[in-house]
Amino acid sequence: MAAVEKGAKDSMPISHLITDGYGTDSSPETLCRVTRVPLQEGLDIVRWQSTFEQPVKIPLYDDSECIHFSFTNVLKGEAVCSFHDGHRQRRFAIDEGSGNISFGRCRHGFYYQHGEIDNVTVMVSPELLSQWELEIDPPLHKALACDHCFLKGHRNGEMSATAHMLCGAMDQGPSARSSLWLYGQSVTLVSLFMETRRSAECVCRVSHMDRQRLMRARGRLLEDLGKAPSLPELAREAGMSLPKLTRGFRQVFGNSVYGVFQQARMEKARSRLLAGEDSVMRVASDLGYANASHFATAFRKQFGINPSQIRLRS
Repeated sequence: MAAVEKGAKDSMPISHLITDGYGTDSSPETLCRVTRVPLQEGLDIVRWQSTFEQPVKIPLYDDSECIHFSFTNVLKGEAVCSFHDGHRQRRFAIDEGSGNISFGRCRHGFYYQHGEIDNVTVMVSPELLSQWELEIDPPLHKALACDHCFLKGHRNGEMSATAHMLCGAMDQGPSARSSLWLYGQSVTLVSLFMETRRSAECVCRVSHMDRQRLMRARGRLLEDLGKAPSLPELAREAGMSLPKLTRGFRQVFGNSVYGVFQQARMEKARSRLLAGEDSVMRVASDLGYANASHFATAFRKQFGINPSQIRLRS
């Protein structure tokens, strides 16, 4: 199905998009909300929530002069970024539960979406980022220098939880959290991107065969989100020693074995509660919690909000 193209002749500046939003009608098939919280010169938090029942293609012009550290909490459908990298037009699919680092001065491109997405982005100027004195790895430094940077696949449980907390605070309105808290969470999210990149360097030391075993182990781990297999059982089924299994999970998935399980379990809980078809107690029970308060504590730790509030919001 061909995408509906908005403003095909004139690209929409990013600055206009984050300030005034995406101009659409108010039909149920087209819903879009852009929330921007400016924290200081060169630092903004931007949340993009949209549902497009028909495919939409938005020509964009990046006049932001900022590096975008973007994390997608929810994606039901397809979202793609496309731009010229100096040699050819390239397309980058956006994934749920994953983060991207993007930067390109005066870059023209397109954003495609079909379905629903909820994304939060910390936009920080290169000058401010250098003041934070974060350790920038050589591949990222090189990508930022070429003005057509798009690096994807950054993910771990802590990054997801931080992104959800930022979204929760923006849901509650500008007075719910202090600007200092928002500043701190923004810096935390950016630093988690950097940590994830350093962790990814360890993946090269995992053999192809062990990566396959770890992928099978992850699949087995998430078969039943109501009950996780024991670590010895999982290691035995994967054909790996227990230390190698636990070390491999941190290297490849950026989290402990139980951390991977718990993150998937809470994401499943959130999805069911947002659907509004089940009670909090039913969801907790199906996911292996005999005690609703223990479930609520785990959910709040992951997303910074009580499950009952998610249920009411649905």
